[in-house]
Amino acid sequence: MEDSSKKKRTVSAGQLRFQPSGESGHTYLGLTPGFTVNIAGDKIESQTAENGQWELDDSTPTKTTRTGKITCRQDSLRNLAMFVRGSIESVIQTSGPVTGEDHIVMPDRYYQLGASASNLTGVRGVSALSFAVTATAWTATATKASGDLAKATASPSYAFRCTTAGTTGATEPTWPTTIGATVTDGTVTWTNVGILTPEVDTDYTVDAARGTFFVLYAARVHPTLGVTWTAGYTKSANTRDRITTAELTEVTGNLWFVANNPKGENRDLVGSDVTLTPSGDWVIKSDEPSYVEYSWDVSFNMGPNGEPALLIDGQAV
Repeated sequence: MEDSSKKKRTVSAGQLRFQPSGESGHTYLGLTPGFTVNIAGDKIESQTAENGQWELDDSTPTKTTRTGKITCRQDSLRNLAMFVRGSIESVIQTSGPVTGEDHIVMPDRYYQLGASASNLTGVRGVSALSFAVTATAWTATATKASGDLAKATASPSYAFRCTTAGTTGATEPTWPTTIGATVTDGTVTWTNVGILTPEVDTDYTVDAARGTFFVLYAARVHPTLGVTWTAGYTKSANTRDRITTAELTEVTGNLWFVANNPKGENRDLVGSDVTLTPSGDWVIKSDEPSYVEYSWDVSFNMGPNGEPALLIDGQAV
């Protein structure tokens, strides 16, 4: 028995460890500036008025709910995956040249190399990026459909899009050198949609590490019609981790709080079968600098074999 007259004060501290269901051993969650447990109960009551006024006749507890809250400052890949309810995968990129990759570009916009419906983030680590616009040399009395591209037969510099379908004339027109300018050729109207060979730092810049390029505001490309730039580049061999979200899944497992109090008796806490539900905001950007934190609501459940929802164990002395 404890001496009830002995002063008892506690300043709590310690670390949280979590073992996801189906895995072996506990993993340290990292710095957790907050961990709380809330106990709530329901009951039914019987009232009687047999003595002239209503009085409590009986009270029976019917339900106990044990929940909690975890705030974690450890910005690890594992914690982030648990917060967004995603899975971690390793992306292996092989090296090699890439040719014939088309991008319909407009000024003042970013584009990702190698992106597709199955690989939204595309490739990482590129070099020797260059672009070209494919256009057919002009020919006389040829039928042209809207959208066809043409270029001058001698020393071509610009691509011209057919914006009015028809038949070209007998002699080649004088091609305008201003982006957006038009020229009539027989019954065809051509519009200058941009330079045939875009140049780095004049028409675009490159973020080689992320595999993106930015079409400059003053790039030599039509501002609204756009034009297809065909890319060629070399991708490097690299490996990176990626978190992918899919269908909604619960994060369940065994939670262990290891007490290390600066004051007071250490009592470890074990949740045999807990469910972690993401809660709160993931602050990715803020005008007020702050540490990235993840938080979860915790449900303490009875174990599948009748294990207690909570076990609070003192340390041996």
